[in-house]
Amino acid sequence: MSEEKQNVEMELSLTERFEAVVSEVQKDIMNEEISGLEPIKESDINISTIYAFDDGDEIEAKVYFRNGLSTNINFEYVSLVLVNSNEEVVASKVFDLREMGDIPIGGARPWKLCFEKSCVDMEKFSPENCKVLFNKNIKAVNYAKFEFEDFPEEFNNFKGQFQTFLENLPNVEKGKFTASAFNISLRQDGKLIVTIIMRNSVAKVAKVEEIPITIKDESDNVIAKGRFQLKDFTINPMKAKVCVVAFETNLNPELGVDTSKWKAVF
Repeated sequence: MSEEKQNVEMELSLTERFEAVVSEVQKDIMNEEISGLEPIKESDINISTIYAFDDGDEIEAKVYFRNGLSTNINFEYVSLVLVNSNEEVVASKVFDLREMGDIPIGGARPWKLCFEKSCVDMEKFSPENCKVLFNKNIKAVNYAKFEFEDFPEEFNNFKGQFQTFLENLPNVEKGKFTASAFNISLRQDGKLIVTIIMRNSVAKVAKVEEIPITIKDESDNVIAKGRFQLKDFTINPMKAKVCVVAFETNLNPELGVDTSKWKAVF
């Protein structure tokens, strides 16, 4: 006979941004809201609704995402539904919840969700006992965390900037490989220098032999395009590595070319 799952004790969990601005009084109110919710069991992920109301152009709902798993969780794009007191679906929407970040074990993360009225059946909507539920296609994502390896000595004076850039890059699910442009600059000799950060979240060493790159300006015009051969370029699992390539161009740096809004497509 399997053991009965135990209830998980919940604690308020705020993102760093909200932790810095939420007052102690507001935290007390949220802790009271959490204590009044139905308990959840081990291994459960739960969304609990505090309220839903008509805010003019949209329906706003305040919810708590609660983590009963034995590991931190985070979400990417999640399909949620709004149901009325008769359990009828009155709205459905896919939310981008990446900004919500990691929810720790036993964490209850408050969040506001807005359903545009264009996707709400207002004839069936009533704020009383209305609640938000996960649709069937819930997606909890385990994101990889990275640190640099073999960081180039010539960039040591800028390592803080590289580190900040790395930390602010979009999350990567484990099992994937990505490349992102850190900087695009035009040298006095007309060469276009592209500094790239590659991230490997695959569970084995990644060997990169060739990388195709297209450089586009802010109007999406192609400025340069090429394929670069890389020699002995490997990245260990959960590591990030810097790579620099140079395009030969006919661009004249004396014309004041602004590359700050250019992008690299890999």
